[in-house]
Amino acid sequence: AYVMDHLTAPEKLALAASPYSSAKALIEDARVAVADAVMGDAVIRTEAAFTAARDAFSSRVVDELFQTVSLAARILTLQRDVERAVKNQNSMTLLAALGDVKGQLAALLHPGFLSRTGTARLAHLPRYLQGAKDRVDTLSDNPGRDRQRMTEYERAAALFADAGGTLPLPAGAPAHLVHARWLLEEFRVSLFAQRLGTAEPVSLQRISKALSERG
Repeated sequence: AYVMDHLTAPEKLALAASPYSSAKALIEDARVAVADAVMGDAVIRTEAAFTAARDAFSSRVVDELFQTVSLAARILTLQRDVERAVKNQNSMTLLAALGDVKGQLAALLHPGFLSRTGTARLAHLPRYLQGAKDRVDTLSDNPGRDRQRMTEYERAAALFADAGGTLPLPAGAPAHLVHARWLLEEFRVSLFAQRLGTAEPVSLQRISKALSERG
């Protein structure tokens, strides 16, 4: 209730258009994401451990939940911007690229995406979405160049699929697939929106290496 009461009107509008069934469902999933961030992989087997985890969560949940929901609103607003940009492109020669962008959005934003993505990685989603918008906005300038870049991305995506990766990843996916999954998004940025920069060095070779690093 506190979070809903303190959101701005544009934020509430963004949440209303989310892939969740309701704004309340989104906030509940954001609370799960915050709990995961606070408690991490802690194993709770005693009353003392439970009390410590509960107190740690209680002391941080309001502020971090509000931050996470506000970030979600920003992400969803950018999603709408990308979708609008896609609709504004109507050339038949761009259909493959536009379909690829739609697939990217579906893999990033789905019911449960907040807790499945995690609060640390959520901070990167605005950059991924801005990268997608940059790509769509400049698509008609040089469709051939975009096709070449998409071919490079598809090679990386094929490696990921061959290793058992799917988009979106299921909950509890192994760490090497999680790392590679987000390297794929960074690879998109490096190919289609270089001005935005990447969170870590990325290449086809690095994605291949990440897929081979099974813990």
